[in-house]
Amino acid sequence: MNFLHLLSSEAVQHIIIHCLNISVWRSAEDQPAAQGSVRFKAWSGEVFEVGGDLEPEVIEDSCWIKDGRWHQTHFVFHSLDPTLLPVVDIYNLPNTTPGSHYHLEVGPVCFL
Repeated sequence: MNFLHLLSSEAVQHIIIHCLNISVWRSAEDQPAAQGSVRFKAWSGEVFEVGGDLEPEVIEDSCWIKDGRWHQTHFVFHSLDPTLLPVVDIYNLPNTTPGSHYHLEVGPVCFL
């Protein structure tokens, strides 16, 4: 991994959380991301989180919709510091209740 970090000037990774009747980022369409939402641990040990220096880009967030259908929240991690990626851990994943589920789709890291 160190070799890839040294040869690269930036890195990109996508993580999608597919969700059924459970919120992972914000609680309503017109609300900002909640402080208790998911957080992501970088390879370097730093944390991507709401309001932090390393807040991920969210290109879609429909998990707040609780209508019995699957939705998703799509995170993009793009960094000019390639040592931040890959994401190695995810914190604050929600507790599920009967009728709510989620699963993760963790994409590969593209080192540029």
